[in-house]
Amino acid sequence: MIIRAVMQETPELAAAASAVTGETQPVLLDVYRLPETDLSQVTGMMISGDADQVFLAEQQPLLDAFVAGGGRVLVNGHVQRPFLSGLAPWRKLAFSGPRDLRLTRLHDHPVWAGADPDLFLFSTGESGPQTLERLREIGVAGFYGRGYPAWLPDEATVIHGLGDLLAPIDYEYPLGNGRVLVHCGNDLTHFISADRGTAHMGAQLAAWLRAEDE
Repeated sequence: MIIRAVMQETPELAAAASAVTGETQPVLLDVYRLPETDLSQVTGMMISGDADQVFLAEQQPLLDAFVAGGGRVLVNGHVQRPFLSGLAPWRKLAFSGPRDLRLTRLHDHPVWAGADPDLFLFSTGESGPQTLERLREIGVAGFYGRGYPAWLPDEATVIHGLGDLLAPIDYEYPLGNGRVLVHCGNDLTHFISADRGTAHMGAQLAAWLRAEDE
């Protein structure tokens, strides 16, 4: 079972989360219900970027134990209050244009398999499928991410780097028997869609959260 910790549970968010991960059961969980939730059947957890990090920091022993016991967590957003061992505060990257925010794949990862990094650089207000050429023509850069962690934990693998500096924006590291995947930007699921050509990543993310790659 996969859960997605959010600030407020709504039917719309539940439907969207199920569509991305392929889960047939509701996967949303109000973050404030985390301490009372039985995690024994949970293999993976997605933490939304807008989740209350002050509250999550108070739950660090619970979260550490979940991952150390073999669980997997996807952390989204700008970490200001680390709530898992190994997490570091977010720092804004100095940038002046799309070149400074372009993604370079430094290591392959099953979640992003088959997805060109350039597909994530630009976002538009247009609905419908978007080609790379159209994204470059009218898109705005920076929504995927524009910052990096102040430091990396031991044994971290950087998946994507930003700009010429290759500042880490996506990385994974082990914690006990489990693993933590960090995306230092807007929720990764926002960038998984048929219009962007990345719909296949939903199943890949769910498989990673279920540890099916082992």
